[in-house]
Amino acid sequence: MYFTDVRIPDAERLGEVGEGWRVAITTLMNERVSIGGSIPPRESGPIAVAKQAWQEHCDPDDGATKDEFMQLWVRAEISRLTNIRASEMRKLGDPGPEGSVAKLAMAELNKDIMSFAVDCMGAHGMLYGTYDFDRSGGVGMFGGSTQQSFLRSRANSIEGGTTEVMKNILGERVLGLPGDIRVDKDKPWSEVPRS
Repeated sequence: MYFTDVRIPDAERLGEVGEGWRVAITTLMNERVSIGGSIPPRESGPIAVAKQAWQEHCDPDDGATKDEFMQLWVRAEISRLTNIRASEMRKLGDPGPEGSVAKLAMAELNKDIMSFAVDCMGAHGMLYGTYDFDRSGGVGMFGGSTQQSFLRSRANSIEGGTTEVMKNILGERVLGLPGDIRVDKDKPWSEVPRS
């Protein structure tokens, strides 16, 4: 049975029957925008964590570490400015592919920033603190310790569509590249061969 073949009571309230895939894609696009499309204040969020770790744990005269931090800061600022532009385009009614691009860029950037921050901390970066269930340190994406934020950043490449799926979507739908060969595209799920 196709996802679009599911019959929903009162379908006229929810849209046309058979439009399930369109609804699912719209839902995912909105999730991607909410994950990657936020516009944090300048030098806040993960880059602020990395800046603090760099200032507290790194030698300011170490040019290589300073260069790595500055590259991350530039990427964070580019992401922030791109999200401002995408937000303005959505207000005009032209959402474009920016939500998917922002989600992909944010996932990779957050992983890189938090890896940098933990690396700056040296051996201390391996200490997690306590494993007791406690949400008082922060519940959000980057509300706890640097080590917790490092571990949490790994989920960014899964939620809202994996990094690999996002690259395929952008390649096929935005850049117009040929898609993967799908021999089972027109078959119902029940008839798709599985290993």
